[in-house]
Amino acid sequence: MNITIIGVEPPCPRCRRLYDLSVEALRDLGTHADLKKIAFNSGEAQRLGRTGTAHDIAQWGDIEIDWDTVQGLAATGWSKDLDTVLMPCKNRADAEGWLMTPVLLIGEQVVCMGYVPDKDYIKENIIKSMQEGTQ
Repeated sequence: MNITIIGVEPPCPRCRRLYDLSVEALRDLGTHADLKKIAFNSGEAQRLGRTGTAHDIAQWGDIEIDWDTVQGLAATGWSKDLDTVLMPCKNRADAEGWLMTPVLLIGEQVVCMGYVPDKDYIKENIIKSMQEGTQ
């Protein structure tokens, strides 16, 4: 099974948290996967479509975000509050068909983007992928 996290390098708190939760989900399930991180601006990531950070999405979509608040929240690590502040960017990316970091792919399937899901959501998608054989 292949799992890919698309994010920024070095990882931001959201990208790091998604990676750590993916490792925990695999461990909890007692399964193995080739888990890798790739940069959002790499050719490998861009082949999936227009991919960017929340800042990119805000620029592309002309979205007002309080970046001081984002920086303050990010300084303490990942939190749901950080995802909430950036949700307008995620929603715009969804509407436009863009990908916003962090992105979680299982096999070739994007299972979430633009926020950090809980570990159970990641586990459910790993199990689904194993059952469907889309590893």
